[in-house]
Amino acid sequence: MSNNGETKLKFDPVMQPFVDFWSNTMQQANDATREMFDGLDDGSQIKNLQRQWMDSISQSMDAFMRTPAFLEAMKHNTDAAVKFKRQADDWASEMARNANIPTTGDISGLFERLHSVEEIILKRLARIDERLESLEVQLRAGQLTG
Repeated sequence: MSNNGETKLKFDPVMQPFVDFWSNTMQQANDATREMFDGLDDGSQIKNLQRQWMDSISQSMDAFMRTPAFLEAMKHNTDAAVKFKRQADDWASEMARNANIPTTGDISGLFERLHSVEEIILKRLARIDERLESLEVQLRAGQLTG
C-alpha cells in the first residue's frame, strides 16, 4: 500500500476496467463528502443536514409503504400470520384433547358454571337469612307476650 492511501491491485484484464471505474467513483464520492463536511463549521449546519437527511428518509419510506406492492405484501403477511395462528391454536387444542389436558375454553366454561352456582347459593342463603330473621322476630315477640 502506498503512502497516499491508493493501491493499484491487478485483476483479470476483463475485470480491471470495472475495478478502476468503481475505485475512481468511490474516491470522487469520498472527496466530495470530505469537502462538504469541511464546509460545515458549526453544529447548526450539521443539525440542519441531519434534519434534511431524516426528512428525505421519512418521505422515501412513507412513499415506499404506500406502494401497492408493499401494501399487498403486508396483506399477505398478515393473512399468513392469522392463518398460522389459527392452525397453531387448532393443533394445540387437538393435542390437549388427546392428552386430556383442559383448554382455556374448558376452564372458562367451568368458571362460568361455578359462578352461576355461586350466585344461586348466595340467593338461597339470603332467603334462609331472611327466614331466620323472621323466625327470630317471631320468637322474641312470643317471649315478650308469654
